[in-house]
Formats: sequence, structure tokens, C-alpha cells
Amino acid sequence: MAADKQLPAIGVIGAGTMGSGIALVALTAGAKVILQDPYPAMLEKAAAYIKKFLEKKDRAALLENLTLTDSLEAFAPAGLVIEAALEQLELKKEIFTKLEAVCAPDAILATNTSTLSVTAVAATTQRPQRVAGMHFFNPAPVLPLVEVVRAAQTSQATLERLVELTEALGKTPVVTGDTPGFIVNRVARPFYGEALRLLGEGVAGYEVIDQIVEGGGFKMGPFKLMDLIGIDINAGAMRSMYEQSFGEPRYKPHWIQMQKLAEGALGRKTGKGFYAYNADGQLTGPSHLDHEYGQPEATQRSVAGPPVAPAEGLVLISEGTWAPGLADICQQAGYSVASKPQKGQEPIACFMVAGRNEGAEEILRWYDQNLPVDTPLIAQCVDMTLAEMRRWVSHTQRLMGFDGLFFASSSIATTIHSSIPAEKYLAVMDLFGNLGRFQLSVSDSPGLVLPRIVCQIINEAMFMSQDMRGSLNVTKFETPSEEFSARYGLDVRFPIDKAMKLGVNYPYGPIEWCELIGYDKVLAVLDHLYAEYHEERYRACVLLREWARRG
Repeated sequence: MAADKQLPAIGVIGAGTMGSGIALVALTAGAKVILQDPYPAMLEKAAAYIKKFLEKKDRAALLENLTLTDSLEAFAPAGLVIEAALEQLELKKEIFTKLEAVCAPDAILATNTSTLSVTAVAATTQRPQRVAGMHFFNPAPVLPLVEVVRAAQTSQATLERLVELTEALGKTPVVTGDTPGFIVNRVARPFYGEALRLLGEGVAGYEVIDQIVEGGGFKMGPFKLMDLIGIDINAGAMRSMYEQSFGEPRYKPHWIQMQKLAEGALGRKTGKGFYAYNADGQLTGPSHLDHEYGQPEATQRSVAGPPVAPAEGLVLISEGTWAPGLADICQQAGYSVASKPQKGQEPIACFMVAGRNEGAEEILRWYDQNLPVDTPLIAQCVDMTLAEMRRWVSHTQRLMGFDGLFFASSSIATTIHSSIPAEKYLAVMDLFGNLGRFQLSVSDSPGLVLPRIVCQIINEAMFMSQDMRGSLNVTKFETPSEEFSARYGLDVRFPIDKAMKLGVNYPYGPIEWCELIGYDKVLAVLDHLYAEYHEERYRACVLLREWARRG
């Protein structure tokens, strides 16, 4: 927005957490703000919050620009009205019908909905071309991202103006089409959905899953984050997307969430969710016994601070590409590294890091036949299960599985504990400790924990990319400016990666992550999941297959 232009008066409907946060954003950007709510108590609470924040920043004078009202009629002078009412479609339709009778013909009407159809809201108005989505993230004053959502009826002029206004508010806009969940809520669904599946299948407990995910670079594990958001809110978003997509299996709600709702354990706001919290919302511990939801015994024996032995000796690492960076980490720790046994030097352990299509079976058989029977065989099992590999060796008691794909990029070594003798098991723990990795065990399962969650996130981003090609197809609308096309309208990868990093603090954008891992490996994990589960939930997006083919 040009420096000599002022923000229009901005109306905000709803004085709850999100509405009051949006009002605060607009005030601090220099706009006159009209905050409406039918409940006086909500307006009082919002006013106290805004006043406290502005006084803390020595900007209390901005309160003069704030008008509190319980009437929609007060929005007559507003150039932009942002609706932040309850996530109820019929309520939003009613509000927008009333707004049209009040607001100027050129005022933009925006909804802050996170999952509902903006097109359905716009359809209730006489001028749907001026209606769009403007989805802020909580807390609105802190998080920089705003999803600007183009409904089927939104004009190009409205879209470009809303992007301009978003930037003038000091926020970073990403433009998306009106698909269920938009970008962030949609692409983030597997983060919660796969974690719930892993818990429900007894692969690991929620604490272990959170630790593995956080070790991989996420700011907060899925169960802690569900508690923070509110399990009811998270489950409602999943249910809404499932219904809007006509039963797409990737968005299917999980029974564990429904059980939490029935229990009234909604997270921090109720003092209990997956974890327990004190009155100040501080974590005090798990809210359930360790055995609930079938948490396997292996997850209860995670090693806390393994004893570290001298980092010397030979470590064997096979040919293969499913543990990138492992050899460098071993050498930096002081170990000698080779792919074959060295004369007169017994190896501490042997890592088999080949994938299914890299001769993994043949390599594992060779090591089993040519190494001393007490040498631990630590096999990557991201695109294969440990149960499958046990059929390839004669000495199954020394076989252990691990997540090689994320070993170098994570602080956690995810392993599958088998019947390896205690002495050798401790030696392996010493090895992991010397390599700077904290070891956590999970049950044998396709894709393990982090690869399964991350690859499903990437797959959803690929489906999103496909859908954005259609929902943002500019040939259906007025021709956008060259600058707008360059920044927002052409490369669908750009808004997806940007949105996930800014909106939910992912360590990488999903498509950026896919390029780091390798399109072929992401596809291999998904095909492995599909082969094991035979569920459409794990079908790989055709766009991913296309990009993997191109290399």
C-alpha cells in the first residue's frame, strides 16, 4: 500500500479471542476500528485486553480510534469488515445478509472462517464479488500469516485490494482458493490425524510421539498442540473438512478425539486433555496411565541419558541412501566407517541403510551370514517393516530397526526394539549416545512415526497444489496485474510452503521438505503405507508421482 494512503475504517464482528486480536492488529496499524459483539460482557473483556496491550506498548492513545458497539449499523463508515463470529455457516450467512444493507457498495466484506465455505457465505449477498476470506491465525497480534481466500465469486479487484490491505496491517498474505481448510488447516490435518492413528494402533504413547516429532524440528508435538488449540476445536475442524470433502479418507475423524470430547477433556482450557495442566495452564504431567490406548511396553523403556562409552572402533554402514548423513556423523564422533568387515577388527555394530529397491534383502542376508552372530544389525525400516526383514536373516535376535531417513536431521533415534541381548542393546545405546542421539523405542509399524507424519503432510500439500491450480485459475476472472501474478498467483508451491512455515512454524515447507528428502523416497513411504493398510487414505497424489518420475 502506498505510504500516502491511509487504511480505511475497519469493522470487526465478534469480540472473542480472534476478533479482539484482529481489532488490536488494525489499531496498531493506524486504522479506526469498530468492534461489534451482541454481548456486553464480551466487549468489556475485549476492551480490557486491548487496553492492557496498548498501555504495555506505550500506545494507549490509539484507544481513541476504537469504537465498541452491539449494533451492525455502526459499520456504515467501514471500508473493510472482518467477520470473526462463531464457526457456524448459517450464522455467518445471516450476518453477511445484514451487512449488505448497512455497508457502502464498495466496502469489502471478509470472513475469518478457518474451515467453512467462503463461496457459500458470499452466495447470500447481492454483491458476492466483494466477499472473500481473510483468515488470521491465533494469536492474531503475533502470528504474521493471513490466508486471503478467493471464493468462486470474488473479483480480481477485491482480491488484490484485500492483499494490499493485509500488507498494510503488517501481515504477510498468502492467496488461496476456497477449498476445505484452505492451506494451513488442510495441509496440517495429517500432523494430527496420523499421530492419532499411531496412538490408536499402539505404535507409541502420545508422549513418545510428541518427543519424536519435536526432535524432528517441529515446535510442538501433535498432542501438546491439540491440547493448546482445544481438542474440541481441532476435532471440529477435522469433522468439517471430512463433511465438505464428501468423506475424503484423509480427513476422517478419529475415535480417540471423540472419546476426549465425551470425557470433557478438551486440553488446557479444561485442565486435562492428553496431558494435565494446572490453573495457569502449565503442563503438570500426563493425564492418563501409561497403559491407556495400548501403549506398548517398549515405549515405557525409553533410555534417558544412556551411558556413553569411548567413541572408537569400527562401524559398518551398508550401501544405500535411506540414512543420509549417518556416515559423516559416525566419523565426526570418532568411529571408523566401512561397508565391509575389516581384517582383525570386529565391528561394534552394522547399519543396513538400503531401501527396498536398493537390494536391502540381499545386503541384509550377506551381513547376517558374514558377521559374528553377536554383532548388532541395525536396519533402516522406513519403507519396510522389521517383521518383513526378520524373514531374511537366520540370527533374528541381533536385528534392530531404526528410522534412518530422519536420523541425521533429528535429535531422536527412533528404534524398534527386538530381542537383541541386553549387553548388545546397551552397546547400541552407547553408540547412539556418542552420535548425539536420544533413543526412543516404538512398535514395528509401516513408516514408523516421523516419516509417516511428514510424508502424509507432503502428500496433502501435493493434493493442495493440484486443487489450487483449479481454484486459483486466473483465466476464470479478470486479468491480474503482473506484480500480483508474480507474487501470489502462479507458483502454487510458494504459498503452500510460505503458509506452513509462517502459520504453524513448520521447520520446512512441505514441498521444500519433499525436495530435501527426495520425491522418490516420499513416494516409496506412501506406497509402503498403502500396501500395508490398503486404505485410500494413503494413496499418493498423482502430482507427486509425476514429479518423482521427473526426478
